[in-house]
Amino acid sequence: MHELGIAEELLRAILPQAERHGAKKVTRVTLRVGVLRAVVADNLSFLFGHVAAGTIAEGATLAIETDPVVIHCPACGLRTEGDAIVLDCPACGAAGIGLTGGDDLRIVDFDIDD
Repeated sequence: MHELGIAEELLRAILPQAERHGAKKVTRVTLRVGVLRAVVADNLSFLFGHVAAGTIAEGATLAIETDPVVIHCPACGLRTEGDAIVLDCPACGAAGIGLTGGDDLRIVDFDIDD
């Protein structure tokens, strides 16, 4: 379950920043996750709540935004979004399409109370 590692890393990233800004409480964390990361949002939210217990992020809401897979076909120029990797261009059938999205895992922002 890689969501536990993500939850732990998320907490390690935000707590020092929140404390540096004098936060008494982290109230919300927004995370952008690409579908290729295969993150189960409910598991991540649950595990984030578990690892945040006893910290200033205890009780914080975890908002997860999903990024679709974005493919680009160099042959015909098609750029489209989806929820899975495709090997051939859906428009022209060419092989060798490029992935330009869907693998993000980043903190968008977080809210604090000071």
